[in-house]
Amino acid sequence: MIRLLFCTLFYCLGWLPLTVVWSVAMVNYALPFPVGGVMTAELCAPNKYGTGWMLACKRAEITFSYNALRAQSPAGEKNLDRAFLLQAGYGVHTAAGDLSDRFDGGFAVDGGVAYTPARSNWQFGVRAHFGFGNTVEDDVLADLRTRDGFLIGNQRTPANVQLRQRYLFVGPSVGYTLSIGDNQRSGVLLRTALGYLRHWIHVQADPSQGVQPLLPERIAGYDRLTGGPSLHQFVGYQLLSRNRSVNFYIGVEALLAFTRPLRAFDVPTGTPLPDATRNDIILGARAGIIVPIYAGEGREIYYR
Repeated sequence: MIRLLFCTLFYCLGWLPLTVVWSVAMVNYALPFPVGGVMTAELCAPNKYGTGWMLACKRAEITFSYNALRAQSPAGEKNLDRAFLLQAGYGVHTAAGDLSDRFDGGFAVDGGVAYTPARSNWQFGVRAHFGFGNTVEDDVLADLRTRDGFLIGNQRTPANVQLRQRYLFVGPSVGYTLSIGDNQRSGVLLRTALGYLRHWIHVQADPSQGVQPLLPERIAGYDRLTGGPSLHQFVGYQLLSRNRSVNFYIGVEALLAFTRPLRAFDVPTGTPLPDATRNDIILGARAGIIVPIYAGEGREIYYR
């Protein structure tokens, strides 16, 4: 088979160095245009005189089809090109460590973009998480409430003011996929991100009336804004299908942050909050979709 291919290319091009360069280029690099057709060649061998210059030949046909050839990928496999992976997900979480005194369970949306080189299981990108929830353990409005737990608004009626939890994480990430089966880019996904975490108590005002101590210019004194460097870890399963039609991730995560209070003054206590390092932990699970944008196309080869 190798001799047939060599003689065929030598017959068609007539120049051995160019034949070698062309063969290597077709095997190792993606062509910017489709190539295909039927090649009629002659299988050549030295004649009985052994001179090596006179060739006795037999005719042969090779039918070939290349569609944007790519380096050494298996026939029909299209998900090993370099790609940008657009990711968006949703999950649940609970607070731990020092953060458990302030928040309980909640939800989070996440998004990111990552780059994966050709035929590689590595991913390099940036991620962002936005968390929210209704359960706030630390009632920063306790001193403003009546004995029955109401806040009195400007209209002298109970105001519907709610406390909500919020957090935002942003940072660069690196990940690696431990392949399962014969699909190189599907398997156990290990991802780490180093970034910055901010969390705060969101005071959701009554849309029908205001509360004098909670006017917009004063609300910052109640939110207990806190932030600091953080480490995010994700372990789960990623699928990037060979035909590029089904792509998702699902798994569990842990976020550890070393934070400090960012407000100079805390209204509920009447003093600045202690300037001590907090160990805030967020544990959760999430799932999301991946939209891959491949730079190139997979190779499909047919022989007859």
